[in-house]
Amino acid sequence: MVQGGYLLMQIIINISEDTYKATCNGRMLPPNVENVIQGIKNGTPLPKVHGRLMILSENRLKENQINLDFSCQKWISEVGLSNATVKIIKTDKE
Repeated sequence: MVQGGYLLMQIIINISEDTYKATCNGRMLPPNVENVIQGIKNGTPLPKVHGRLMILSENRLKENQINLDFSCQKWISEVGLSNATVKIIKTDKE
């Protein structure tokens, strides 16, 4: 993805809630800066030109599993999948 002449990259990072809140509130203190940098270094890049990505809750998925008598597997209904969705990341069109 290109914006303003810069190549953009989408990543998922893992940082503490305190660091996240401090960053959002503009209070980037040195420990927060280091936590954000570590989060970026250890982040998971999203694939370029990805389709819509859904972040699901494993617990919610398990709650919505349906046992089908004719199958030895458990299946998840469309309603169960939508109930388990925590976040949707929009499609990257570039």
